[in-house]
Amino acid sequence: MTRDKLHEELKIGTKKLIEMARDLTWNPISGNCNYILSRINDSDGHNTSELRRIRKSDNKKKTPKALNEIVLELECIYSDLYDVNLFIYKAGSKRTIVEIQYYAKSSLSPECEATVTNQEPMLHCKVPIPPYLTKKDQSFDVNWELGGLRYVWNMFWWKMRSGKSYLSNDKYLKINN
Repeated sequence: MTRDKLHEELKIGTKKLIEMARDLTWNPISGNCNYILSRINDSDGHNTSELRRIRKSDNKKKTPKALNEIVLELECIYSDLYDVNLFIYKAGSKRTIVEIQYYAKSSLSPECEATVTNQEPMLHCKVPIPPYLTKKDQSFDVNWELGGLRYVWNMFWWKMRSGKSYLSNDKYLKINN
């Protein structure tokens, strides 16, 4: 992803992301997009559920912006960009909020950072798949990471089928019969 084509490549990446999400989910997903920007930090021992809660809380506080504004922010830190990931944060029939997550070269180990100093950042489009999915071709709610009644219901039945009981802080205990 080159600096001079940053806007164009993010626009193309957004289109690919929305196409992927439409193929995998049952939601109506608008092509009218706004964006939020997030830095990827190391997990520091948090599990996936905790990281998802932290990310959701942080993203709630952010104001979605137009792509032009986000590109200006990314251009300022372009030399430190290592990896850029596009996710759908929240999708609706009138507006979709795309989260642009980036991993900085300065977050890498000194040895690794030295090897990638002159490399252009990578761009990836990702659609997270919920853990309760039972079939590969089964469609799901694109907004599952935001929680809600349907997510809680699906997680409950997934845990019942897998023999796990829900405890606080997303820890599981095997049920002994």
